Amino acid sequence: MNPTRGAQGHFARVAAVYDFVRNTDPDVVEEIVAHLPHRTDRLEIADVGCGTGRYSSVVAAHLNGNLRMWCCDFSLAMLQECRKRMDENYPGRPFRYSRVSANCMPFANDALDAVVSFNAVHHFDLERFVGESARSLRPGGLLAVYTRTPWQNSRTIWGQHFPGFNQYEGRLYPRERMERAIRNVPSLQLENIREFMHHRTEPTESLLDRARNFHYSTFSLYPPEEFTRALAEFALRVHSIGNGKIEHSAENTLILARRTEATSFETDVSP
Repeated sequence: MNPTRGAQGHFARVAAVYDFVRNTDPDVVEEIVAHLPHRTDRLEIADVGCGTGRYSSVVAAHLNGNLRMWCCDFSLAMLQECRKRMDENYPGRPFRYSRVSANCMPFANDALDAVVSFNAVHHFDLERFVGESARSLRPGGLLAVYTRTPWQNSRTIWGQHFPGFNQYEGRLYPRERMERAIRNVPSLQLENIREFMHHRTEPTESLLDRARNFHYSTFSLYPPEEFTRALAEFALRVHSIGNGKIEHSAENTLILARRTEATSFETDVSP
């Protein structure tokens, strides 16, 4: 069996290098901040699936001191890296770190002003996560999910040129299902959906190293022999289309939903 199989094993192995093999899109955070509730006191925000805190840090930079953030992830190794980042960048600031499942979050009802999640929702049970977010949000609170749809995934450099990538990456949620999950929760109202496109230029060898070292969890889903063949084919393709560097695009979707003023609702949060 591939030793990188399983989300916990994967994230424990890549936590120390995760910041170097992932892109961060700060313009998405600007859009989210523009939709946050207006409060005179401190905002309470949970970053669910925070990873190493790449986006937690950008959110904190935008909000200065008007923030208490809960950095939540199921991977202890990722949370440890997140804490290092936040302690270094924002010493003394009120951040909390919680190793939890996104499907059963530890917050009280009506406790948070926002729940945000960046490129992580495909690891969650979507309906349970949305329900838990609605329960945890105060009336007027914001749910913000930044992710990639299967269609967008098929248009990435990996989806276009790495054999089998679209077939093995079956965890991504279609936009329609995400919209439906929100509409099925009476206390949530879909507020906005925006698609982003980011253009990247990076060395061909950097892309190959990501695959060779299983820096995307998708690669761990391949049977070993099939992955070896796919990697060899990918190497031929990217060398043929680039002269040491590859220009490519990454498309993502941001979904924003608002907790309504209604305060009486029920959600099953049993494990």
